Amino acid sequence: MGDGAMSHTTQYTIFGSLIFGVAIMDAVGSLLGFWSESGVRGQVLLGPKGLVLVGLVLLSFSTKYWVYQRTSNPRHRMVARLSVASILLCMGGDIVNANVANSFYRYGGSVKHDYLAESVIFFGPGYFLLLVTGILIALDTTVKGWVMYSVLLIGALFGVVSLMSMHLPGTGVFVTAMTVGYAALIGAVALFGCVVVHSMGGMQASLGVWLVGLGFVLAGVADAVIGAFWIYGNGGEGFYPTVRQVNWILYVGSQCLVIYLPYAYTSRTAFLADEGRGHSRKGNRCGRSARDSQK
Repeated sequence: MGDGAMSHTTQYTIFGSLIFGVAIMDAVGSLLGFWSESGVRGQVLLGPKGLVLVGLVLLSFSTKYWVYQRTSNPRHRMVARLSVASILLCMGGDIVNANVANSFYRYGGSVKHDYLAESVIFFGPGYFLLLVTGILIALDTTVKGWVMYSVLLIGALFGVVSLMSMHLPGTGVFVTAMTVGYAALIGAVALFGCVVVHSMGGMQASLGVWLVGLGFVLAGVADAVIGAFWIYGNGGEGFYPTVRQVNWILYVGSQCLVIYLPYAYTSRTAFLADEGRGHSRKGNRCGRSARDSQK
């Protein structure tokens, strides 16, 4: 398994870095005024952002394929499938956020970019599946149930309190309901990254596991930026388009990291199994030596 794992690690690092690099180049170029998206909204899927999204999906499928090649464990394969489904759903949310129709104030006069609330229809289920993958992994370890429930509750409460602190009077019912509910979910997702790291080694976890945990946290940070500076910021006008580019970098960085989750989980399980077999063989050798010395 070592050569295969190393091969996929190298592949992931190269393509993940390339995808993130394209996202940064696209965002920085837009911020510096080298190009603008305003004239190509109808062709957004053909631009750099579309290439990044396709790259993320392909990387996710590649990780799923790697897991299926290495193990027949139902839980591991479930985590890989849910990871792919999560990125596909989030891709739908990205398309909604592109606001191809170029329409604003759909649900009242307080929030200009209220179309962002519609993207929760995709991002909500997408990040819920990501949270489920984390829970499945935690359930496969010695993490106590009350710890998981406490983290989920604290994260959700923190998300709602943060959202309400930026909420504007006069915001429509639809926008309020969608953003409050989503804030609870993404708050739970962000904090659950700590449980994911703890369940896969804690302080002794590999760098890859820590990066996955960081990806969970960055998902929360990216959406906090949307709420504070895109939806409710600047009196409901939003700090657009600057906030879009900042969020894009955070979002893509998060996705590049959490896509690694099925691989990190399967690799760690295989490592522990190999380590257990090694200890077993060592114990058998010691037992034979002891018996030989008694003869």
